[in-house]
Amino acid sequence: MTGITTDQINFPYTAVQLTGTINRLPNLYGLINDLNVFPSAGSMSTLVEVRREENTLAVLPAVDRGGPATVAKRTPGDTLYFEIPHFPLDDVIKPQDLQNLITVVGTSAHPRTLEDETAKRLFAIRNRHSITLEWIRMGALKGLLTDGKGNTIYDLFAAFNFQKTIIYFDLSNPNADITGQCEKLFEAIVTNLRGETMSYIEVIVSPSFFNAFVQHPKVEKFWVNWQAAAQLANIERVKSGGQMGRVFEFQQIRWREYYGRAPVNGVSSPFVADNKGHARPVGTMDSFYTHFAPANDIRFVNMPGKEVYVSPKILDHGAGVELHTESNPLAICRRPEMLVEVDAGAQQ
Repeated sequence: MTGITTDQINFPYTAVQLTGTINRLPNLYGLINDLNVFPSAGSMSTLVEVRREENTLAVLPAVDRGGPATVAKRTPGDTLYFEIPHFPLDDVIKPQDLQNLITVVGTSAHPRTLEDETAKRLFAIRNRHSITLEWIRMGALKGLLTDGKGNTIYDLFAAFNFQKTIIYFDLSNPNADITGQCEKLFEAIVTNLRGETMSYIEVIVSPSFFNAFVQHPKVEKFWVNWQAAAQLANIERVKSGGQMGRVFEFQQIRWREYYGRAPVNGVSSPFVADNKGHARPVGTMDSFYTHFAPANDIRFVNMPGKEVYVSPKILDHGAGVELHTESNPLAICRRPEMLVEVDAGAQQ
C-alpha cells in the first residue's frame, strides 16, 4: 500500500500539485456561477482598483469636411480600492479515517488508502469554497457582501456613495399597478447604465416572491400562457447550478427563481431573502467581475490568483496529514447604481 512507511508518512503530493488538482475539479454549485454573472480572473495583488468615470455616450456634431474635429474630453473620475477577502479552511486526515475502512470502485473493493481519502477531502473542500464564492457573488448583486458569520465585508452602495433603489410591488393588493412597477424597474436600471450596454434585465427572486408574482391577478393569465408554452416545449423548469428554478418573462424582464440556501453563522439562510429579489442588467461589458488574489503563501506571492489553494502538512508522530486550504475571491459590481432590489410588499 502506497503512502505509509515505518518511519514517517510519505505523503506523495505537494502544495502545487494539490492546488492544481483542486482547481481542475469543476465548480458545480450555484445559480450565479452557472449564469456566469461575474466572469473571473486571477489577480497578482490582494487589492482591486476600481476607476469610475462618467462614460456617457453622446452624439457627435457634424462639421464641414476639413473643419475642426470634436475633441474627446477626459472627465475626472474616482478611484476606489478594495482589499480581497481571505477565507481559510483546515481539514485533517487521521488514522481512523483509513483504519478498517474500504473503498468501493465499481464492483471491486480495497482497503482505504491515503490517496483515496485525499481525493475525497479535496472534493468536499472544493464544494465548501464553491458555496462561499456563490454567497459572495450573490452579495455583490445585492450590493452588500457578507461572510459566513453575517459580518459585512463591503457595502457597495456606501463605498460608491449611492442610495439603493427599491421597487415595491405590493403583490398582496389585487389592484396594484404591476406593469407600472415593472416600468419603474426598467427605467431605474437603464438610466444608470452610464455608457454601459445591456441585452435585457433579469431579476433573481425568492420562491415566495415568485409565487406571489405569478399568482397576482394582473400577471396570472400571462403566467398560465407561459406555462402552457413551456409544457409544449418540455421546459417547465430550468436547471442551472443545481437549481430547478422557474423562469418567467414579463414586461420585457426575465424573472428567475432561486431557492438555494447555505449555512450562515449556524443558520440555514436563503441566498435571496423571502419576498425579495435583485435585478441587474444582462449583457454588460465590464460591470461585474470576480477577482482571485494569490494565496497567503510565499510560494504563490505576486502570481495570478487561483480559485482555491491547498497546502499539506505532515503531523508529528504519524497523527495524520493536515490540509490547509484557502480561497481569496472578491466579486464586485463596478456600477452598483444599476442594481435594484424588488420587494413583494407595499412601501411603508
